[in-house]
Amino acid sequence: MKTKSLTLISLFVAMMIAFGALPAVAIPFIPVPFTFQMIGVMLVGSILDAKKGLAAMLVFTALAAAGVPVLSGYRGGLGVLLGPTGGYVLAWPLAVFVIGLLTDYIKIEKWMVFGHYLAILVGILIIYAIGVSWFAFYNHLSLLAVAESNLILFLLDLVKTVLCTVVAVQLKQRLSVIRKSKAV
Repeated sequence: MKTKSLTLISLFVAMMIAFGALPAVAIPFIPVPFTFQMIGVMLVGSILDAKKGLAAMLVFTALAAAGVPVLSGYRGGLGVLLGPTGGYVLAWPLAVFVIGLLTDYIKIEKWMVFGHYLAILVGILIIYAIGVSWFAFYNHLSLLAVAESNLILFLLDLVKTVLCTVVAVQLKQRLSVIRKSKAV
């Protein structure tokens, strides 16, 4: 892998860690906290290509699994990843890979914003499908009840998706280091 690719991967791992330093927000009646790391997931997937995005998320997840406090609230370790909200975090690499795959194929300039938004939305749906299922299984709850309780978070993520789409498209259009780093 080229130095430029390794640098980009490291930069986005650091960005994920920085978003983890922001405190999670507990919303009453919702069992899963609102975290800013979902913004990081959206940006990693939509700015980097699929391979580099996956590599960044696998490094990040490995750090979390090793106990490095990289997750929101300065948490880390297998206990967190295998706990009630671990399904959301474990879904991040897959979501980033899918977002990256979808955004890699957006070539028509006029469809770039809409295509990025749809790609990020698909990634978010993957995270919620895995995270909600894991949470329901872990806590012996109804899948529908957990999905309903996550509705507010999903709506907030739709707002974050709009913001991340604008940021990702602008960065991809303006930063030559990202445009020219497609070759690994």
